[in-house]
Amino acid sequence: MMNSTSAATSHPDCSPVSRCVTRLISNLTRKVCNMSQYRPLRFLLAVGFALVVAGCGNPEPISPGRYLETDQLVSRIDENLAASATLSKIVDIDHSRLAQEAGSFMPPARVLIFSDAQLEADLIQQNPLVALDLPLRVLAFEAVSDGASKIIYNSFDYLLSRYHLDPGSSRALKARYIENVDAAINGIEPEAIAAFSNDAMDPDGIITITSPYGYEETIERVTAAINAQSDTVHFGTVDFRANARELGIDIAPAYMILFGAPGPGGKAMAEAPTLGLDGFCQKFLIWEGASGQIKLSFNDLLALADRQGTKKALALRVINYRLTKTFSDALAIE
Repeated sequence: MMNSTSAATSHPDCSPVSRCVTRLISNLTRKVCNMSQYRPLRFLLAVGFALVVAGCGNPEPISPGRYLETDQLVSRIDENLAASATLSKIVDIDHSRLAQEAGSFMPPARVLIFSDAQLEADLIQQNPLVALDLPLRVLAFEAVSDGASKIIYNSFDYLLSRYHLDPGSSRALKARYIENVDAAINGIEPEAIAAFSNDAMDPDGIITITSPYGYEETIERVTAAINAQSDTVHFGTVDFRANARELGIDIAPAYMILFGAPGPGGKAMAEAPTLGLDGFCQKFLIWEGASGQIKLSFNDLLALADRQGTKKALALRVINYRLTKTFSDALAIE
């Protein structure tokens, strides 16, 4: 069962007042960083510094013409998905336009998320956490290095590394995964297809919070915490277990919530648009472990940036902290 909704920056000098405030916060931060007993204050000062820097200047909006090539790539993938008998589109998230609406500016980056329920069920049976990289997705983006429009996706070897899947028993799944991606990007010129230089992900870069509550209540609490954030946009949900049952396959409960905050996310992706593939939007997986324990798992954004070799902006660090703090509190015992 799937529910969804579709959906290079210049930084002029800050004003004299902003420069003064920035210097003040920077000096305070350096002093407090040397005082380990004030770690909470150290983080708050760092957040304040990040917000001042993010608010400086008057970044230029992205011109409509810059979206043409990435939009053409997305249209091609859209056509391929519509023609496929096995793939179904879940959501189209236009990171750059959403960020611009929220007052942030980043290069064109647009991710298409699409499903093969059979493949998802078979993979989740091997390791429930693999759902964090499902459903399948392809990102169309403007490269920071040269301004060229490209697509990028994760290879199956990345899943093998991150989730420690057995290569032997996964051989047929790898073939199906590759077949699905090839079908989605059919007709796109080879020079427009980018690839990550590193398919390894060990440790796995996953943050897991054990819930003291039942499955349904955990979903309710996580959803309520998301809704309590003033800058959040919902992009949909995926009930992997319900989808598997429609195929006659029984898997443990696994439910994904897709959401994001386009303003902060745009700042985090301004010099790292490929994070729009798997770092953004947020993918929160509520799942049941082998012992029956309910857990919430999501991506460590800094680990994803390390794997991709992209810049870890202050905004990215703030978002990473915010996610862990907010949802640890949401699942704390009252």
